Amino acid sequence: MSSKQEIKEIFEQFKAGGSFQSAEIFGSGHINDTYIVYTIEPDKPEFILRKINQYVFRNVPGLLENTANITDHLRKRKENGNIDEAGLKYILKLIPAVSDEYYVLDGNKDYWCLLYFIPESKSLDVVENTDQAMEGGRAFGNFFRYLSDFPVKELHIAIPYFHDTEKRLEWFHNSIEEADQSKLEEVREMIDYLEERAEKMSTIKNAGNKGLLPLRVTHNDTKFNNVLLDKNDKAICIIDLDTVMPGYVHYDFGDALRTIANTGEEDDQDLDNVRFNLDYFKAFTKGYLNRTLDILTEKEKKLLPLGPLMMTYNQVIRFLTDYLQGDIYYKTDYPKHNLQRTKAQLTLYKSMEEAEDEMRTYIYSFME
Repeated sequence: MSSKQEIKEIFEQFKAGGSFQSAEIFGSGHINDTYIVYTIEPDKPEFILRKINQYVFRNVPGLLENTANITDHLRKRKENGNIDEAGLKYILKLIPAVSDEYYVLDGNKDYWCLLYFIPESKSLDVVENTDQAMEGGRAFGNFFRYLSDFPVKELHIAIPYFHDTEKRLEWFHNSIEEADQSKLEEVREMIDYLEERAEKMSTIKNAGNKGLLPLRVTHNDTKFNNVLLDKNDKAICIIDLDTVMPGYVHYDFGDALRTIANTGEEDDQDLDNVRFNLDYFKAFTKGYLNRTLDILTEKEKKLLPLGPLMMTYNQVIRFLTDYLQGDIYYKTDYPKHNLQRTKAQLTLYKSMEEAEDEMRTYIYSFME
């Protein structure tokens, strides 16, 4: 955690137009350090100041260039009247530094960026009703739709192989080979379960390798808490654009449902709380497909039911890999936190498997 003086010095290197007053930790992210900054002037907005984790993001200037370019693209569409505000009332805006870059380097060579805070907004880690789930679907659907004409090849790769199941499995296998024997014995049953499903969970990546799926501009971190809501629970903004890069629609659709249709928390201590909520699934899917169905290919639609399973499976092996490697990627709050995350996500995956036929039937009903 950075000191108040450090944050003040960093903030003052941006063209914010306000005088630093105070700052406090903001949000519940696993990766970056995020602060809300308050200014002395009552007529100035609040700001979001973020230190970007270089262990996770190796090309921070490229990441920020992605953010600047896609938000500029969305703003231009909005200015031209070619955007429906539903879910996208606000669009994030990076604030340049005095150097005219979109970042400031501190004494440790860590990158910081500054954005305007979205007023009168909230985010939720857990969905509370089907209306919220539907709003999430509309918001992420619009985000996908209005970036469908952005030149995907111009995007930098923020995190190589981020949702690549083949590569995640390779790293998972490496972690198994290098792990302490005591840890392996502890998770052996989970490892066997995951290995049995590896081929099926590689279906989408294999189809992409064969050129059967188009690369799209995808958010790649469509957790529900990356949708900002207003006081009436209407979606108003999509945030946390660090991972926007080329991907497959199944990444965004699947990862959203991993959080939106999970009745428990991502690291729930009580696994009885964790199940796949089909009502939330249907609400999100309806909101999402109403905004995207006409621009998806037949192959994309056919494989869409695998998205939630694949993305939850990927998250299981990511948490388990980190646990076996000694917790080097995700922030942890207690010993074996990543193991608990693994168990919770695996419980969710199993619940999804039980609902797979019903998911497929519902998604395919939109194509009739």
